[in-house]
Amino acid sequence: MKKILITGFEPFGEDTRNPSGEAVERLIASDGYELRKLILPVTWKTAFPKIREVWDEWQPDGLLMVGLAAGAKTIRIERVGINLCGMTKDNDGLYANGSADTPTEAPVVEGAPDGYFTTYNEKAIASALAAAEIPAKYSYSAGTYICNYLLFSSLDKCKKEHSDMKIGFIHLPYAEGQREDFPSLPLDTMVSALNITLDHLWE
Repeated sequence: MKKILITGFEPFGEDTRNPSGEAVERLIASDGYELRKLILPVTWKTAFPKIREVWDEWQPDGLLMVGLAAGAKTIRIERVGINLCGMTKDNDGLYANGSADTPTEAPVVEGAPDGYFTTYNEKAIASALAAAEIPAKYSYSAGTYICNYLLFSSLDKCKKEHSDMKIGFIHLPYAEGQREDFPSLPLDTMVSALNITLDHLWE
């Protein structure tokens, strides 16, 4: 049986909820795979080491990361991770360089390529979501914050280890009722979208 590690995030910034973490917590594995869940801190320093610890110990066949894209109107199927950390503070009040005072852009991994494509089957996922009438589209930028940091770091680790692991990232909008001034989707819809994504990670 294949093993899939799925991650979401704790709340960050002014938000007291994060639908990525809430949706991940509600997932139930199907008969086709074993699922392990991980809710991550929104911190530059500790988020990826938590993934790496489970990855190295458990050796999953697939890794699906889930985050919040404020302002998104649909599920976003990310296709690219870029080698750049932007100038945004994390929940510890720190920039990617560890400073609280000096915002500086930096590569995610020194000496690594400028970008990597995801390795999950995004076409099968997009087709299955469309068939379920769940609004979704491809995205070619996961931003320059911790979502992208995790995506690029994971793809870089996979490349260096010559692994055929399936790795991808799904961005969710706000949950219905969470922020009246932003687009949203019902949390149940987002849970269904993640279940469909997991079922089609390899197809």
